[in-house]
Amino acid sequence: MKFTQTLFFKILLCPALFIMSVFLLAYSFRVTGLCLLLALAGSYIYFLYTARTRLMRWIFVGFLIAVFLPIDVWPVNHPGPPRFIPLVMGMPGPELSHRAKRGEVILGGCIVSGNEPRWVWVW
Repeated sequence: MKFTQTLFFKILLCPALFIMSVFLLAYSFRVTGLCLLLALAGSYIYFLYTARTRLMRWIFVGFLIAVFLPIDVWPVNHPGPPRFIPLVMGMPGPELSHRAKRGEVILGGCIVSGNEPRWVWVW
């Protein structure tokens, strides 16, 4: 019997990795990571019916890469063509506020966790 077909893998290990992924996403929130986490949940349900792990493994690796990449995609409507804009965290000064109003940067807020994306794709 393969390890992926054992009850330990199906009932304990996969849900534990999923819960750890939820906490990892909560620590460093990314929109792309959230989409891949939802896809990971769907691939787990597919795995329970078919016992095939290839799709689940690829989505999990993609999720880990998306959570730690310095870029993200945000559904924010910004003036101009689709492009990457720097994400600035912390308390903005007057000049930074003016740059944000012109659409040159995105203000991320005052609470800094340390794993925010550096660049954000907006359209």
